[in-house]
Amino acid sequence: MPQLNTPIYRRDYTGETLTHVENGQLKSLFVNPREFPYDRSVDSAIVIGNGISRLSPDIQIILNQNNKRVAEGYKTTYACNAAYRDTAADYYVLKNNIFFGDPTYPIDQAKIFLQNDLWVTYRDTNLIPNVWYMDSGSTAAFLAAFDGAKKVFLFGFDGSGDVNNNIYANTLGYNDSDYTYDKHNAHLTNVCRIYTDVEFYRVRNHHSFDFISQINSLPNYHEVTVREAVLLGDF
Repeated sequence: MPQLNTPIYRRDYTGETLTHVENGQLKSLFVNPREFPYDRSVDSAIVIGNGISRLSPDIQIILNQNNKRVAEGYKTTYACNAAYRDTAADYYVLKNNIFFGDPTYPIDQAKIFLQNDLWVTYRDTNLIPNVWYMDSGSTAAFLAAFDGAKKVFLFGFDGSGDVNNNIYANTLGYNDSDYTYDKHNAHLTNVCRIYTDVEFYRVRNHHSFDFISQINSLPNYHEVTVREAVLLGDF
């Protein structure tokens, strides 16, 4: 399993070799890097988690305003799993192939990122580069840093140990009663720890729970209000 121990960037990514089983045989496949038509040359990015805080009217205003920007000031947006059902984004990170059976699943595969074992089956999508073991939110934050963003704003990262804090709880793909965010918090902490050249801003409100103490000790991780995010991100 590849580990995120050093920062990697799209500008240096030359592809990778995947090993997979096909028709009972072990095979190797080299995956070339793909040019993404949705890339935009911006310094800031938005990562949308699925905590209920992102449904707050003030946060929805920020996200909707960003979607209306044509070029200057637009922030590339990454979203997680079932967010494709109701949330506009440039990219979606899916960690379960069950979503491909969702009637509302988008047909634009160029927007989808999958881990290596899923990508082998759905090769019209994009491969998560090198690091595939993390949850969708941490992976999306990683992709934002990987793509070169220097400011990453995290919306809907509520940090609750209760899956019911997820706006898609008890729907397709969200039926795990033993779900926990502990690993998610640890993965996100590692992303922030590795990408020291990126400032990560978790935008929180009264729906947000505290994260583990390790992440709060990182100098490039910040917890901010919606108002502070507007000023920091020029939303």
